[in-house]
Amino acid sequence: MKIGINLVGVSYNDGTHGRYRNYEDAIDGFISNVINPLKEEGHTIQYYIFSYDSIKKNDIIKAYHPVIKSEFTHPTYNTLGGGDKLPNGMKMISVAYMNSLEQLKNEDLDLVISTRFDINFFKNPFKEYSYDFTKCNFLWREPEFTELPIVNDTFIVFPHAMTQNLIDSIIEMETNPPYGVGVAMHNLYLPMVNHVGKDKVQWVYDEFVNAINNDLYKLMRHE
Repeated sequence: MKIGINLVGVSYNDGTHGRYRNYEDAIDGFISNVINPLKEEGHTIQYYIFSYDSIKKNDIIKAYHPVIKSEFTHPTYNTLGGGDKLPNGMKMISVAYMNSLEQLKNEDLDLVISTRFDINFFKNPFKEYSYDFTKCNFLWREPEFTELPIVNDTFIVFPHAMTQNLIDSIIEMETNPPYGVGVAMHNLYLPMVNHVGKDKVQWVYDEFVNAINNDLYKLMRHE
């Protein structure tokens, strides 16, 4: 398969404004536990980057290879938290995600893995869980609003044909929230179901797991 790795969000922040994050703290685990196993299976990997301008912009482009498209937007956005809202009323994280997906729409890809720069994997998620590459796959359910399908949003795997569906689902999530909760993009499950059908969306582990405390990965960030 031709797989597009969609890296979106803060790639580097020295902590002067907002949380410290550095892609260098996570890239080795991501490459060794996600990218290399996929390559060993014969898949073709190419990168798409949507981030914020920083002193490490050129290093970031060199670190992920091959980078097919990249955009580093205005550094002012780097001072915003993911839940902060822009003048249009949408959360910053949602707008960044939609912009990143726009880069993919006309690309020759079979599968998209959409994730973040600061996620350091300890294990290969495709060996740990049963992924279905014909569906939109979320990792697990977050232990908040446990009566509702609130899903992990750090690692989303879906057929490239669903790229526009995911964009439309983010818009629905922002303009007509399923539950009126505004937690990152965790309430993306039901909008995606609305657009592609319940049989085409799944979480790969049917337990409640916290994105902060789990044995699959660690988010390399701190105040």
